[in-house]
Amino acid sequence: MRSTFIVSLKSNLRNTSALFWLIVFPIALSTMFNVVFGGLDKAMSITPVPVAVVEDANWTNAVGADTLITALSGKQTDNGKTGTANGAGTTTDGADTLIGDISVDVRLLDATTVASATKARELLDSGTTGGIIAADHDGRLALTLSSDTVANANNSTGAVGLDVSLAALDNVLDQYNRTGATVRAALKDNPAAAITRDFWHGIGSAMNGTTEVTLTNFKPAAMARYYYALMGMACLMAMSTMIYTVTTAQANLSALGIRRTVAPLGRARQLVAGFLAGWLCSCVCLLVALAYIRYVCGIEVGGREPLAVLAVIVASFMTCSLGTMIGAIPKLTAGVKQGLSTAISCGLSLFSGLYGGFAMELSDLISRRAPLLADINPTQQVTNLFYSLMYYDSYQPFARTCAVLLAMSAVFLAAGVIMLRRQRYEHL
Repeated sequence: MRSTFIVSLKSNLRNTSALFWLIVFPIALSTMFNVVFGGLDKAMSITPVPVAVVEDANWTNAVGADTLITALSGKQTDNGKTGTANGAGTTTDGADTLIGDISVDVRLLDATTVASATKARELLDSGTTGGIIAADHDGRLALTLSSDTVANANNSTGAVGLDVSLAALDNVLDQYNRTGATVRAALKDNPAAAITRDFWHGIGSAMNGTTEVTLTNFKPAAMARYYYALMGMACLMAMSTMIYTVTTAQANLSALGIRRTVAPLGRARQLVAGFLAGWLCSCVCLLVALAYIRYVCGIEVGGREPLAVLAVIVASFMTCSLGTMIGAIPKLTAGVKQGLSTAISCGLSLFSGLYGGFAMELSDLISRRAPLLADINPTQQVTNLFYSLMYYDSYQPFARTCAVLLAMSAVFLAAGVIMLRRQRYEHL
């Protein structure tokens, strides 16, 4: 049995077609994903916008504007903290309340202070800055952008993340102006409210209606789902190794099968050795592909790399079981069985979201509307192994998916064994 295992392993390693689908194909396709979509995360990032801040006579009417600009620039604030303007509403002048609760782990502004609008216009015309922030006589802030800045934001080949930064900056300034208008209107009707702490707390709580929360185990890459849908397809392509092992043990499909049939080693032990060799080969090949996706393409799994290795082992066991079942189907040639495995892999990958945005939406729709169909799709379950590592704090979804794949493996192996036990030959 040991000799059969070694021979089967060597035979699998010489199977260039299987090695292509297990190693070369996922590496090549993930490289293409990385080249085409590698900048998508950066495109959604925030880059500082160079602006000139006009601190003229009107600037004194903009209560808290200095603190706002300091916070958006990521500089040291008056209270000694870097990058945060706290809208707790505890100051009597309401400066903190007017700027709300702005977290600037990334900078929105690269501010240059000037004393007049004329100087700001000169900087804008020379291209030193991309915009101007100035206050009017009512204390409202306005952002003026140069035509080049607008063109770069609208151009897909322009500055990365500039459109996101401008949208965020516009939202912050709009929030400041709306809050300032609310405070001025309230104090006009009731001037005594300015000396009460509850008034400023109420303004601050009304502003801070949006809180950033983390819904996943960590922040995955925007294209991570496509990489692991690719892993699902590559895993199913590993069926070819077991189909080859099973068909070469069948006397009616190959000369090698005739020799193995009359060999002293029983068929069951031959198949067990071949199964273990195929399982080991597919595990190693898929782990190479996983390592490339993780460390070369930079697609993380939330620090759960050991569980990702376990996912590959479980998925490989399932696909080898499925390959055993397909290889045991009687009255089909080896070429037909290999073609059937390729068709199954490519077809089921459509419903796991591999083929673009439409396929991903279809996969999500099936998971929501017909979860049973998703549960019986081996490719979807393989991708779910990696999804559960990326998107969940709990290990329960990962354990559930492993259980589903092991149950599939048991069904496939049982069907394959039953078909192999019933095969008899009239002559060799």
